[in-house]
Amino acid sequence: MALKDELKTLRERAEAKRPPEIVATMRRAVDELRASGAPGRVLKAGDPAPHFALPDGNERIVDSQTLLAHGPLVVTFYRGRW
Repeated sequence: MALKDELKTLRERAEAKRPPEIVATMRRAVDELRASGAPGRVLKAGDPAPHFALPDGNERIVDSQTLLAHGPLVVTFYRGRW
C-alpha cells in the first residue's frame, strides 16, 4: 500500500472515533492554514532555523543560540492536548 493510501486510512479511522463537529473543526483549521499560505513558508530539511527562546518541559526558557554553542541541536515539538 502506498504511503498516501496508508495515511488516508489512518485519518479515516481517527475521524470515525470523533464526533462530527470535532472533525469539522479540525478540517476547517487545516483549510485555514492552507489558505493562509503557511505551507509555503515551512522550513525544508537542511534549512537553518531562526533563533528562538521557548519553554522546556519544566517551563524554563531555553535559548537556541545558547544550546547551539554546545553543538548540534535537535528540536521536538509536542502538539499538546486537543
